[in-house]
Amino acid sequence: MRLFRMIATPQKLAAKIALPLLVSLCHFNAAALEITPLDDGLYLHQSQKQVEGFGLVDANGLVVLNGKEAFVIDSPWTEEDAKALLEWAKARGISIKAVLATHWHDDRAGGFAVFEQAGIATVSSNLTQQLLRENHKTPATQTFGETRKAFLDGKVDVLFPGAGHTLDNLVVYLPDYKLLYGGCLIRALETRTMGYTEEGDVTAWPQSVAKVEQVFPDIVTVIPGHGAKGDASMLKHTRELAQKLLDKPR
Repeated sequence: MRLFRMIATPQKLAAKIALPLLVSLCHFNAAALEITPLDDGLYLHQSQKQVEGFGLVDANGLVVLNGKEAFVIDSPWTEEDAKALLEWAKARGISIKAVLATHWHDDRAGGFAVFEQAGIATVSSNLTQQLLRENHKTPATQTFGETRKAFLDGKVDVLFPGAGHTLDNLVVYLPDYKLLYGGCLIRALETRTMGYTEEGDVTAWPQSVAKVEQVFPDIVTVIPGHGAKGDASMLKHTRELAQKLLDKPR
């Protein structure tokens, strides 16, 4: 049985509607993994879950190739979809070398156990590792303490800009594509709220996004953790949404 679907038209992504990120405890039921080519050597993977009260929610992640080796940015949401990603890679002769989680929630690290069982390194920041352990999730096999860390011969540039959606959220810049993978720190342009904020820091959020803009001034394309891809205006959009929430009378 084929567990993944290959999507040949990146335009389909723009039609997706983003929904707020929610706590992992209320997730259930996996949907088929979708894998979309974005550029030479770069793929978007999308997994879904039915979320109580919100319906079917998409989550984005990336597969970055270096020849026939791959670095995965964020696990698919479920173990079923993680297995589908392994099947997709195997069918193409691609060897997944590592999977990075940009924060500790299930839509980023939910498939860690599957990758580890396959002998693949799972990677997180020290803070993400701490939160994974505190919340009884599968921990990473490798961690790092730097606020900025390069992987895959410099093709993957990881930054901890400060708290926002969570206390540990990372972003990833791909200089070859001038692409920022914002994870759940960055809100899609079609969203009008900050989504789930109970385990984050809304006060720090605008400054954290501003840090991303400062460190990576050449961003052309942005992929958020949920929703459609866009351009660098997505960062301003996120800062404005966060400020609007902060300015709201309590």
